[in-house]
Amino acid sequence: MLSGWKRKNKSMTISEGQIKGLIAVCLTLAIILFFSLFYRLLINYKAPVFADQLDNSLAIEVVENNQSKGVYFVGSETSSGQLLKTAGIGEFAFTDFKLNDGMKIIINSASGNQNIDITKMAATERLALGMPLDINQVTEDELLLITGIGQVTAEEILNLRKKLGRFENIKQLMEIKGIKEKRLAQIRKHLYVEKHPR
Repeated sequence: MLSGWKRKNKSMTISEGQIKGLIAVCLTLAIILFFSLFYRLLINYKAPVFADQLDNSLAIEVVENNQSKGVYFVGSETSSGQLLKTAGIGEFAFTDFKLNDGMKIIINSASGNQNIDITKMAATERLALGMPLDINQVTEDELLLITGIGQVTAEEILNLRKKLGRFENIKQLMEIKGIKEKRLAQIRKHLYVEKHPR
């Protein structure tokens, strides 16, 4: 038996309980390893097309008949037709149109006629995806979603926008008392100034 096992220069005995414990630990580890390998073989998850976020990709939300089809991350070269076909919309009676980041495509075909509306994603979705909000369109409630902007600052931003007519540059926020370089750096990643067509 192993209970009489001896080490060189020192005598060491292993009790029968220790041997049983060692065997139990080895069996437990073997079972865990077996199940983790077996689990990986059984799970054959495949991400849907356009569901993985790519560098420099556009985030597009698709809604059909008031049911969300999800947010898709597509390359800038992807056509609206390709996206809608992949989203399961199938054939549609619209000419391809240019996709823009943060676009929300709403398709209503319940009445037999296919209507399409193009809007922007909700502020909560845009912020969750790391996309900034247009400071000239943002509401007070949307400003309050941004870390570093409280009730008072949100009101001051809207008052300054009203006074200016529109922001031309994000640095104009420094006209507000309490917004200096450090605070501006914190909130500027959540806000941008959309180019105004002339």
